[in-house]
Amino acid sequence: MKKKIIAVGTTTQNNTLVNGQSMMFQLIVDSLQKRGIEIIIIDYGLSIYKDFKDKRISGNFSFIKLLDNFFLTFKYIGALVANPGAKIYINTAQSKVGFIRNSIFIYLGKLFNRKVVGHQFGANYENFYNSQPRWFKKIIKKTLDKTDVFIVEGDYTKNQMSFVKNYQEHVVSIPNGLPEKIDVSKILPKKINENDEIRLLYLSNLIESKGYWDVLEAVKILNSQYNIKLKAIFAGKFLGDVDDTIAQNANEAKKLFFLKLNEYGLQDIVEYYEGLYSVKKAEAFMHSHFFILPSYYCNEGQPVSVLEAIAYGCVPIVTEYRLIPLMVNKKNGFFVPKKSPNEIANKIFWCIENTEEYNKKSKNGIDFFNSNFTAELYIDKIFNLIN
Repeated sequence: MKKKIIAVGTTTQNNTLVNGQSMMFQLIVDSLQKRGIEIIIIDYGLSIYKDFKDKRISGNFSFIKLLDNFFLTFKYIGALVANPGAKIYINTAQSKVGFIRNSIFIYLGKLFNRKVVGHQFGANYENFYNSQPRWFKKIIKKTLDKTDVFIVEGDYTKNQMSFVKNYQEHVVSIPNGLPEKIDVSKILPKKINENDEIRLLYLSNLIESKGYWDVLEAVKILNSQYNIKLKAIFAGKFLGDVDDTIAQNANEAKKLFFLKLNEYGLQDIVEYYEGLYSVKKAEAFMHSHFFILPSYYCNEGQPVSVLEAIAYGCVPIVTEYRLIPLMVNKKNGFFVPKKSPNEIANKIFWCIENTEEYNKKSKNGIDFFNSNFTAELYIDKIFNLIN
C-alpha cells in the first residue's frame, strides 16, 4: 500500500502568499512526492475571498481568516476519514488564531490515532507564549505535548520551547535547506571590478521591520554621498504589520515608497517587482553583488532568502538577529545594527575599496552553503522524522 501523508501548510501555488515558509513547505511536499509518498494537501494560503490577499495585515484577526479556517477544518476531517493510517505533517503558527486552528488539527489527528509531526517556522514563539494568560498557556503546552515530534529551525528556537514536556527530545532542531535546485557547478565567487555597476538586492516581503526603508536610505547615501554607480532591486509584496510606524497600511507604504524614489532622484537606480520567481529570481541573485536584509521583524526565523544569497555568492549585509547567524558569519558577510542605513552604505563602500576581501566572502558563502544547507541534506532529515 502506498504511503500517505496529510500535509497542512501554505503552498506556493497561491503566489500572493509566497514567502520563506511557503517555499519550504512546497519543497517538502514536492520532495516527498518524488520519494513515492502520496501527499494530501490542506492549504492555508487559499482564501474563499479572492481579494483578501490585498487586505490582510500580519498579526491581525479577521473574519475572513476565521471563515477560511472553518472550511479548512472540514476539508481536513474529510482527508482523515478518506485516508486511514495517513501520517500528519503540519506547519504551526505563532499567533493566537493560527494556534487555535493548529490545536484543532492536532487534536483531531490524535483522535484518529495518527502520528502528528509539527513544524514551526519563525522564531517568535516564546514571545507569543509569554504574552498569553496562564489558562491559555496551559492549552498551548498540552497541545504541543500531543505532537509526536516538533521541528524548529535552530537551537535558538528550540530553547524557546522549553515549556514543552521533555523538550530536549521532543523538539528537534533542523536548520532550513534551500528550497530550489541550483546547479552549483555554475556558481562562481563574485568579483567587483573597476567601473562595475554595483548591484544590490532586497528580496523579501516589504514589511517595515524587515528593514526595506533602511535599504532605500542606504541606496540614497551611496548615490548622493559616495557617488557610486549602482542598481538596486526591491522584490516582494508590500504588507502591513501591527508594529508599523511609518505607514498605516500596505497601500500607503507602497505610495510612500515611490514618492521617496522621486524625492531622492532614484527612479533610474531602483527597480521594484512585486515578486521574482524561477529564472528571473535566479538572474537577480546571479547579477547582484550584495543581498541586504536588515531585519528585526517579530516573526523572523531563518530567512530562506539569506540561504539563496550565499548559495549564489552574494555577500549578505544583515542584522545579527534570531537564526540569521546560522547562515551568515564574519567570513561570508556583514552584520549591521537595525535601523542603520549609514552602516549598510559603509560596508558596501568598504568592499569596493577592498575587492579581494569581497571576493573571499563570496567564495566562503558558497562553500558554507554547499556544506550545510542543500535541499538534499534537509529533506533527508525531515523524511526520517516523519517516517
